Amino acid sequence: MLKIGSTLVLEKIAATDSEERVRYRAKIIELKNGIIYIDYPINEQTKRTDIFPVGTAFKAIYVTEADSAFTFQTDLIGREILTVPSLKLRMPDQDEIKKIQRRQYVRIQTSADVAMYGAQTNVPPVSSVTVDISGGGLSLLLPEKHAFTEGMQVKLYIAYFLQKSGPGFLEAEGSIVRLVKNERNRKHTASIEFVEIHERDRQAIIRFCFERQREQRKKGLRIR
Repeated sequence: MLKIGSTLVLEKIAATDSEERVRYRAKIIELKNGIIYIDYPINEQTKRTDIFPVGTAFKAIYVTEADSAFTFQTDLIGREILTVPSLKLRMPDQDEIKKIQRRQYVRIQTSADVAMYGAQTNVPPVSSVTVDISGGGLSLLLPEKHAFTEGMQVKLYIAYFLQKSGPGFLEAEGSIVRLVKNERNRKHTASIEFVEIHERDRQAIIRFCFERQREQRKKGLRIR
């Protein structure tokens, strides 16, 4: 159930598949008359607020105190000054709110070392860092010149660190879902979905994500 003080993760529903996926975090400051009032969302990448026109559609995610996660679609219907400037989102009907699995929602913006190899031998591998990662996949930075394409099957070698077990290393096979060039900073990113990964390795990634969550909470950052 949505509660005042809860954090919403917002992802703008893109008009095209090539549009870069950006996530925002906002706190619920009021719930009334079919409206969710939130403070101005913070861009996870820039740590700044962005401006959205009325009518902007979002996918929203929130996590309950019982550590269950839910998602729904909403849209921006206006602005209002409460105790602070706020945005007004449409409250979804109960049947529009869907429960999602942990591996689907725990996506953390963090840097982890990763190497990526293409299935074809003529594709030079890259050594890079993640932009974000979850139990279902990751995004990583690419050099300006590379030979990877959307739909390509790749092998990933990922390094991580867990508090109890220390450094770890895993292999996974994935598929490149999307390649995006950010026109503002000229950086290239690849979004990759895991298609073959040992379940113990998936659980290690999920644990890694939750540990990064706790670290970021201690630093006062908004967390999904």
